[in-house]
This record gives sequence, structure tokens and C-alpha cells, in this order.
Amino acid sequence: MTLRFTPLTPDLWPVFEPFFAAQSETNNCWCMWWRVPSQEIVARNRDALRAAFRQRVEDGPAPGLMALDGETPVGWVQVTPRADVPRFNRGRMSKPKGPVDPERVWALSCFFVSRSARRSGLMTRLATAACSHAAGQGAEAVDAAALKPRPDLQRCDGFVGLVPALERAGFRAVEERSAVRVLMRWTPDA
Repeated sequence: MTLRFTPLTPDLWPVFEPFFAAQSETNNCWCMWWRVPSQEIVARNRDALRAAFRQRVEDGPAPGLMALDGETPVGWVQVTPRADVPRFNRGRMSKPKGPVDPERVWALSCFFVSRSARRSGLMTRLATAACSHAAGQGAEAVDAAALKPRPDLQRCDGFVGLVPALERAGFRAVEERSAVRVLMRWTPDA
């Protein structure tokens, strides 16, 4: 693979939309899970969620990065200031430890890696690119609520990131939140 990582801007929507729409894991959520109340996720159908996310992309700034192999999307990571993902700030597994500035501390909240690119190290590369992007936008830190790997891991369980992949990208554990989830943080000086 010859990869490049690029922010999702409105001009890339025609490439991004079919990539997300073809996957059941992404087509049901459209990366709106952390942005709106759960009742709203349940009440909206996938077309409404897609429209809301497209509007978010149109309004800017870019809500994350795409991994492209040539012109073909193979991965996605949502990375934004914590202020953009209110449910991430309140979730038991993802809320910050202690006070943070939600504009200066960012959230690495969703990953999607195409079947063809799984087990290739792409999650680590996406996380690294996302942290570099966030730092370039003034982020002081990037948080993730990663999942510990386990034998019964299902294909969509890793959407929050996997601990080993994020460790390879420079994230460090802040606090174990459960037997399977760890709040992690990346800082530019780590």
C-alpha cells in the first residue's frame, strides 16, 4: 500500500461517502455517536445521520482523517477537540480524568479500517497521523478510550482503538476504566 493521510474536507465527500455507506459498522452511525444524544441516534435513520455528518464536514473544520491507498479509501479516524464530541466527555470510559480544556485536549474517538487493510498496522499509522494533525491545530494532548485486545473481539469492537496499536503510536495509559477499557493520552512531548 502507498498510503497518504488527509483531512476529510467537502471535496473528498464523494470518495468518503461510498466508503462509509458500504460498511454496516459505519453506515449505521456515520461517526455521530459521540456528537449527539443516544436517543437522537436511535430516533434518526442512517440517511439522517449521513446528512448530519455531511453537514459537519461541510461546516468544517475537518472531523478526522482518511487513509487513502492511491485514491481508494482504506481507513478513517475521527479526531477533534473534545468540545466537538460531548458524549465522549461524559462517557464512563472516555470522560477526562480531572479538568481539561475541551478545545485544547482532543479526542481520538472512532476508527474504521477496511477489511483489506486490517492487520497491516494501519490503526497505528492513522493514530500517529491524527495526533500530528491535532498538534498542528494546537492540541496539547489527544485522548482515547481504547479497548484491550481479547480472543473474542468482534470486527466492530475496535472502533475506539486498540491499546497495543495506540501504544505504538505513542499513547500512554492514564487510567484503567474497566477490565477491557483504558483511558489513554498522547502528548507532543511524549
